[in-house]
Amino acid sequence: MILNLFIVIFFAGNCCTMKSTKAREGYPAGYLADCPGSTKEAIISNNTLKYLSIYVQGNDSLIRRRYSYHETRFLANDPDLDFGKKTMLYVGGYLDSPSFPFSTLMGVSYKSIGYNVLLLDTNYFTTMEYPRAARFMRPVGKYTAKMLADLTQEGLDPTMLELVSLSLGGQTSGFIAKNYRLLTGMNISRITALDPAGPCFRNLGPADRLDKTDADFVEVVHTNIDNFGMAAPIGHINYYVNGGEHQPGEYFWMLCTEFCSHVRAHALWIAALTYHESFVAIQCDSVQQARYKKCYDRVPQVTNYLGLKANKTVQGIFYLATTNTYPYFMGKKGLKKEYDFYTNITTTLNKSKLLKI
Repeated sequence: MILNLFIVIFFAGNCCTMKSTKAREGYPAGYLADCPGSTKEAIISNNTLKYLSIYVQGNDSLIRRRYSYHETRFLANDPDLDFGKKTMLYVGGYLDSPSFPFSTLMGVSYKSIGYNVLLLDTNYFTTMEYPRAARFMRPVGKYTAKMLADLTQEGLDPTMLELVSLSLGGQTSGFIAKNYRLLTGMNISRITALDPAGPCFRNLGPADRLDKTDADFVEVVHTNIDNFGMAAPIGHINYYVNGGEHQPGEYFWMLCTEFCSHVRAHALWIAALTYHESFVAIQCDSVQQARYKKCYDRVPQVTNYLGLKANKTVQGIFYLATTNTYPYFMGKKGLKKEYDFYTNITTTLNKSKLLKI
């Protein structure tokens, strides 16, 4: 009896021992992959449109002028708009506002390099349960596109118009661009989507989310792809920062939560506006290869820059290594595996042959 029990336990233990593989573990579905009903119609009444507005950033960061949807004709004559310059429209994320730091920092950064700066205020339409906010971004995109189309009649050149967006704003920028093309027959020049929202969008098709067909050039910075961002390579250039899943913390390298990782995309773009050609990314064959940091040995090694000087003709999926503190860039060290932040720090921590405590 005892012998039989031993045999059963022995073989059960051995038969159930297995090597972990992705085929067994499965792949992440992603946070809130589906939001049933989020693609249904949403209507913004004419009276409520007064809450959809664009702020014009003045030369002083404290000077801003607000124009509602119904005041676009006055917006075109704002003293800080010069349609001979490039124009950047910043589209914030869930619960965001032009009064909050994300918009302020982006506005000041673009103003300092000579752009007209417009800040879209969607706060009224995102201060609600997230799945409903995601649904309202469709009509928000439609009416914002109408504002931009009206500005185009006043001299705004779409070849000099760029949208920069964060999180839910990344998806909103897609709806803006789609509707702008329907209204004008022209494309917006560039969309920079900073970890565009995955929740409620990750399983939708190109018509219901941001897509590379929405503008002449679409670049996507991925920093939290399985939680608040999305994994799909939906742009012409897709940067998977440190693999795209999570980012190293600034104060203690292991502690960067989902939200911390998500908004790191914003900080990286701000840094890239100042430190040109300092963020060097390596081309990969797949998103999985980027997740696993397996792009270093790809032959030939193809690189591109994160920032306004990205080579738009060198497209695809890219792995971008960074440090854990501002300004984050690694320069050409980022092209070598031994300098990868996580690889380097974990190797250093276990460098000795023997640990004793």
